[in-house]
Amino acid sequence: MKVKRYIGDTAQEALQKVRTELGKDAVIINTRKIKKRGIKGLFSKPIIEVVAAVDDYERSSPNERKDIKEYSSSLKSESLVNRPGSFKESMDSAKGSYLSNSTEAKTMEQEFNEIKSMLNKVYKVIKLDEDSISDIAKQYILRLRNAEVDEEIIEKLKDKIEKLTMDLQSDEDFIRNFIYNTLLDLIALENEGADTEPKKVAVFIGPTGVGKTTTMAKLAALYTLTKKKRVGFITSDTYRIAAVEQLRTYSDIIGIPLTVVYSPQEFASAVENYKDEDIIMVDTAGRSHKDKYQLMELKHLLDSDIESQVYLVISAGTKMSDCRDILNSYSFLEDYKLLFTKLDETSSYGAIINLSYITKKPLSYLTYGQSVPDDIEVADKSKIINSLLGDKLYEGSSR
Repeated sequence: MKVKRYIGDTAQEALQKVRTELGKDAVIINTRKIKKRGIKGLFSKPIIEVVAAVDDYERSSPNERKDIKEYSSSLKSESLVNRPGSFKESMDSAKGSYLSNSTEAKTMEQEFNEIKSMLNKVYKVIKLDEDSISDIAKQYILRLRNAEVDEEIIEKLKDKIEKLTMDLQSDEDFIRNFIYNTLLDLIALENEGADTEPKKVAVFIGPTGVGKTTTMAKLAALYTLTKKKRVGFITSDTYRIAAVEQLRTYSDIIGIPLTVVYSPQEFASAVENYKDEDIIMVDTAGRSHKDKYQLMELKHLLDSDIESQVYLVISAGTKMSDCRDILNSYSFLEDYKLLFTKLDETSSYGAIINLSYITKKPLSYLTYGQSVPDDIEVADKSKIINSLLGDKLYEGSSR
């Protein structure tokens, strides 16, 4: 796949350059009017920018070439030259046309999505180069993009930066503080400015392998040893023998009781038996966000009349596409807090601000290592944003 940007005084001139270099099978990704650079650009008419791509399909079979020509022609026939910003819509339309004639739909759809994702990234880099923002601001935006901060957040940030004078944009201290304060408003925290102690019953849920049991042990040790609270453990994670034994080991070390439950009725009874405890922490089985049956079991457990605080536990290194799937799977939850783990195992913290922004749910705790009761802290907005901007602040004591 070859992607290039062409400039012309008119759309016809730019398109002629596309045809000359890329040939008649080139796909027009985007067109827009831009100003010439420099002072002269302020007093001259806009020029036309065309971003185009062509697929190197010489090795393809005749049928595949026919399909590629068909969806390439469909893109051109929709007059994309006169529709700036229509890249997503045109690619989706082309995808439908291409797949409808394919006998290997699943494979081709995956390949098409990969091409689409690649073109999106290439186009955003090309577009950023022409935006009216300073080189310093561009560096910070690229840093956020590399941290996998959602494009909607980045676009909001760019819109605000473009309203600043170039002198302010070129002041590194100013622009960093400006970005910092803009992102600060996008993150909500649990009981901001108040005590973060959970409700009587705290339930920890989330996908498999995110570290729910270890996180719960860290919090239990924190409240037992530091705050002198009485804590009780309940686990409904009976799918894995090792999970119960792991929690039993923690309960023995910390010196707190543990009850294993197999049904919502037993859960209610266990909570009643712990009525003298200050805090009851409930460990649940790691549910694949694709396993509808297990998710329904969890829903039944949470549907009891027991008032509880739910913590949705997610690994900070989870891909954003998987994060969206997880949120969709747990959409039956109305009130919950976000808890991110394994910050020491990733250098991309975008998921933290993305999910806080998308869900409008508060962040509670962050973990960054295996040490119990260490390597856990109350979420700190300042620390999160400085990490997104390049500071290395989350390194576990066990590393």
